[in-house]
Amino acid sequence: MKIYLIFLFFLSFSLTFSQSQNGEVTYIFFAYGSKKEVKLRFNNNESIFTIKNDQLNKKRVEVTTDEEKSKVDLYFNFDVNIPNNLGMLTDIKNNCIIDHKFLPIDFTAIKFDTLFVKDTAGIISWELLNETKKINSFNCQKARGNFRGRIYTVWFTNDIPVSLGPWKLNGLPGLILEATDSLNQFQFFAEKVELQMKVNIINTEGFLNQNYITPVEERKKYISFVELMYNEISTKIDTSLPRGVVSTINNANAKLVNENNLIEINFNDIKLK
Repeated sequence: MKIYLIFLFFLSFSLTFSQSQNGEVTYIFFAYGSKKEVKLRFNNNESIFTIKNDQLNKKRVEVTTDEEKSKVDLYFNFDVNIPNNLGMLTDIKNNCIIDHKFLPIDFTAIKFDTLFVKDTAGIISWELLNETKKINSFNCQKARGNFRGRIYTVWFTNDIPVSLGPWKLNGLPGLILEATDSLNQFQFFAEKVELQMKVNIINTEGFLNQNYITPVEERKKYISFVELMYNEISTKIDTSLPRGVVSTINNANAKLVNENNLIEINFNDIKLK
């Protein structure tokens, strides 16, 4: 009888665990050589993806002139004053992704434009491959998919059967623990995985009933932001240079944003709707 009761206890324990998948993954995110820590809190159907702001890394602008190399000590760090955002919500059941973001409205980065960008989840067509490996003691399978102009190779684990992953990567039969685009410009590596028996409540309240924009509209706002920053930096540099020295940054024909270098290159799936 005692053995039977113990068996029932462990059976109930395993069934509860298999039915409820909750936890948090800490990833290391590489983008063009820069390194950030990102986290994914998840339950069976929802996740919140957050990026840790860089409070220390100040950017320096260097100006090159035709005659000589002039250095202007112009520092800026938009992460210092940025408000705490809610992160990116992925809701598999309702087939949506909502990303809460901020864009500075000027060079001082004291005031920000608040954005809620609404997208569709589960639109990546994945090819499952026959390669396997272990990541953090989890058995993982390889898959490949094309999303917004980039080809991603990912490793997911059926040991955690949720269709979620870092950023907007989702739609596989297990949690994505590693992802790399074909050019190695964007990479996610799971550093720590913490599973929880307690149900992980994802607070969606702040994401609801907002004025949503599309990813295409967000791209236009981002380009406008870059142009604004470019003009402000150009003005500050021009006023800092010696008389008669003209900086090469003031090239009116220069393309400010190369969209082929952004994480989302095209939005053909949205335009075709």
